[in-house]
Amino acid sequence: MADLVENCLHLEGLRVAAGSEYRCPVCEESLDLEGVARWVRDAERSRDKAYSMVEGDGFGEIVREELQREVYRRRRVMYELENVPRVVTARPEMILVIHDTGKASYECRIFYKEPRPAGGLEQVSVAAVQETILELRSDPDPVVRLISEKVEEFHAYRAKLSEVGEPAPERRVFYANEL
Repeated sequence: MADLVENCLHLEGLRVAAGSEYRCPVCEESLDLEGVARWVRDAERSRDKAYSMVEGDGFGEIVREELQREVYRRRRVMYELENVPRVVTARPEMILVIHDTGKASYECRIFYKEPRPAGGLEQVSVAAVQETILELRSDPDPVVRLISEKVEEFHAYRAKLSEVGEPAPERRVFYANEL
């Protein structure tokens, strides 16, 4: 996985993730806005190195053109991310929490009233470990903090049922009146 993250060109672009982070859908690397700027600067450095190639070489010209296209593509991705309007007060209408036993995690789907907020979270995965759940309580995104509370509540309920020996439910829906 480290090689995939390291060598990924983020060809499908970057998507808005929790807080002020952006995630690649292919390698799932998370970058903040400064990380995206570094990613663009890396492409610019590669392009600039290509200019020092021997003049008159047809192959060198092709390489420089390709590297310049990559710089344009990365800048376009960065400018699009910078211009994504953030909705600070978008509250979910419903949160579906599903316990995935195989991954030992909680998959959370967030549903909003229409119109859906631009850049709003739609899905979050949280490891089924108390420390990880509590770490999300300090996330800058209010929706992630809300999800943390509800996952913690569901996690405690499942643990209580398991202690008694009863089967724990695999999913829980939290509606707007419970949020």
